[in-house]
Amino acid sequence: MFTRSSQAEPQPLEPVKTNGNAAAARSPAQQRPRPSAPDGGPKSVIGNDLRIIGQGLKIISQGTLQVDGEIEGDVGGAEVIIGERGRVTGTVAAERVIVRGTISGVIRGVTVTLQSSSHVEGDINHMSLAIEQGAEFDGRCRRSADPSELKVDLGA
Repeated sequence: MFTRSSQAEPQPLEPVKTNGNAAAARSPAQQRPRPSAPDGGPKSVIGNDLRIIGQGLKIISQGTLQVDGEIEGDVGGAEVIIGERGRVTGTVAAERVIVRGTISGVIRGVTVTLQSSSHVEGDINHMSLAIEQGAEFDGRCRRSADPSELKVDLGA
């Protein structure tokens, strides 16, 4: 039924000629845009079906971290977004913090935005603070004159 033929030997591949168009030489996987943080870092998501609890817990991202689940611990990154169903009990520290959900604890960020669906109970240390109409905030806010006071430690 099956026969082996000596003519079926594989032929060597030849390089693709691109006429100077580098984009055409890339594979389809390389051409697809990848989700990333505004500064080019990766984006991590903690889904709404996750609940992370730990004593002394720290979750740190080099890029954007979106929290749609529940975390009892500290959260940090270049940008932290607390989704509408997200809940953090602990410190949230990032260059940019966007809150749509619930935070019970301290927020430290150069730019902090409390959107209309947010519920924050705790202090906010910031350089720039925006609070949309409808946002709930119970705590104190303090504008820092020195951004180094708000520096986020992205190390271990």
